[in-house]
Formats: sequence, C-alpha cells, structure tokens
Amino acid sequence: MPSIAAVILNWNGAPDTVDCLESLRLQTLRPLRVIVVDNGSRDDSLVRIDAWAKDHPGDVSAVSYDRAEAEAGGRPAAEQELAKHGAGVQLVVVDAKENLGFAAGSNVGVRYALYTGAGYVLLLNNDTVVAPEAVSRLSGFLTDHPDYVGATGQIRYFGRRVIWNCGGDLTWFGSRRYLFSEQPVESTPQEGWRRITFITGCAALFRASVFAQNGLLSERFFFGEEDYELSLRLKRANCRLACCFDAVVQHKVGSSIDRAAPPGALGRYYIYYLNRFIDMRDYYPRPIWWLWRLLSLSFVLPRLKLSRGLSWRGVALLGRRLLHDSASLDGVTRDRFETASQRGLEWL
Repeated sequence: MPSIAAVILNWNGAPDTVDCLESLRLQTLRPLRVIVVDNGSRDDSLVRIDAWAKDHPGDVSAVSYDRAEAEAGGRPAAEQELAKHGAGVQLVVVDAKENLGFAAGSNVGVRYALYTGAGYVLLLNNDTVVAPEAVSRLSGFLTDHPDYVGATGQIRYFGRRVIWNCGGDLTWFGSRRYLFSEQPVESTPQEGWRRITFITGCAALFRASVFAQNGLLSERFFFGEEDYELSLRLKRANCRLACCFDAVVQHKVGSSIDRAAPPGALGRYYIYYLNRFIDMRDYYPRPIWWLWRLLSLSFVLPRLKLSRGLSWRGVALLGRRLLHDSASLDGVTRDRFETASQRGLEWL
C-alpha cells in the first residue's frame, strides 16, 4: 500500500473527477493510491472513470468495490494485484449506490485507507486540479515537521491567478478568516509555510493517525460544515495545521454545491447557517450560544434582505425557522437538505 491515499467523492461530476484524476496521474510522488467514492451518481460517472483508467493501462491499475467491501479493506486478491501491477496510480473505485452526503461518503474512503495501512490521507474535492509537485510538497512538509498533523496548499480559483484561500484561522465569534482570500497570486507568498487553525476539506493532507485518534469527518451534516467542525476538534486537541504556499491546487469553486443546491434557492442559506448554529452549540456554553445566535442573525438577516430583495416578513420567517431548528435538531439530514436547498420561502 502506498503511504498516501487520496480520497475523492464523486456525485454526478464525471468531467471534473476525470480532470482531478489526470492531475493526480501526473504527480511527481508515485505510487499514489486514489480512492474515488461514487455517491450514487445518476450520470455516466462510473463508465467515464473506468474509461479514463483504461486509457492509461501502463500507468493506472484499477479495482472496483462496493461500500461493504471497501470498508472491510477490499478483497485480498484484488489488493495484491493492485500492488503487483506497479502503476503510478492505484485506483480504487467504490460504488456507494446512494447519496450518503459529503462527510459520510468521504468517510467510506477514509475507512478503506485506514484499514489498508495508509500513512497519510489526502482529502480532495473532485473539482480540484493538483499541480504535479503539490502532493510531494505537502507530504514532505509533514515528514519534516512531525509536530504538525495536517497541511493544505495555496488554493487558487481554477484558470485564474487569484487565490481562493490558503486555509485560514478560526475566529472567536464562530466563523473563519481565510488567508489571502481573493488576493492576486503575485501578492501571495510562493514558498514557505504558515501555521493555520482552519483547514478546508477541499484539499488537505492529514496523517492517518489524526482520524484514528480524533475520529472521522462528522456525519451530522449532510453537506457542508465538516471541515469547520474538524478544524474546531483539532484545535481543541492542540493539533497543529499548516499551509504550504508552494503546493498549488486549482479549485472550480462552487461546482459541487451548485449541483446540490442551486445558487438562487434561499434554502441554501438556511442550510449553511443551520449547519453552523447546530455545530457551535457543542462548542459554546448554552447561554453564550443563545446570545451568539441572536447577534449572528441580527447581522446576517439584513444582509440577506438587501442582497436577495426579501420582504421583512420573509426575513422574520427565516430567522424564526433558524432559531427553532438549530435548538431542536441534532444535525441536518439528507431529506432536510434536499427539501430546503431546492426551494424558496414557501417551505418555511
């Protein structure tokens, strides 16, 4: 088993996933185990991923598992064949057969990686394109800094010389401050590193021991919040994270969430703030949490009214729903996510 296992979640995103796989095939660090978990896609994702693997017979070896097989570490004969092939990319495709959500789907791949003995787990969004030296530089940083448990890179908007983020810092008021967000590449460090407290699940390399010791991604939220919750958990455990500026990743920002929740749906904002309010309930003392929610809504709701042209009645309905649901729910299920994210105010 290669020391690094990359976990990619696919849901109806075959073109993006194939682009991501191709960027991993070109990595200078080889061999690389790549685990693609298909979350019950309704398009031809599995066919197209299989076709990509067959287009590179000398460089890619592949095996397919169902969810149960993957979480048990695969089939021994298939695992031996993968390793024996000597390919630069050892591709494992897991057909989950249903949409498990981002965290739960990714955890299928993480469990496989842990079971098969990976030393590092690389979480990647399927809409990322990774520079050839990026994985080597991230793993090199963790090798050289044994007191750090995870690292991300310089994440740029795809096709633009503008930074999406370089990780960031958790704030005291329940948010995150991205590092160098929206800055030109030319004004951002291109070498060296910096300690961070927030790491995005878009592109992050972790020691496998982090998941073994601190648990996997939280499955309380069907989509979103898992990287924020993990960052909070790691900060509480005094685990150190870093951004390596010379590890470049390009990100087609929004392609995943836009498929799941159209940008025009008000429920998309409801889900975002509901995730955060429920998450922070576990990290603030309850009286402070109640006050923090009210202060947050007093800032958020007027901004949504101005940006979305909502009526004051609509703002009041949204605020009331968020207050009620964040106090009564323990998480955001697939049914609630799908109902809310596809609809407007009529469901409130």
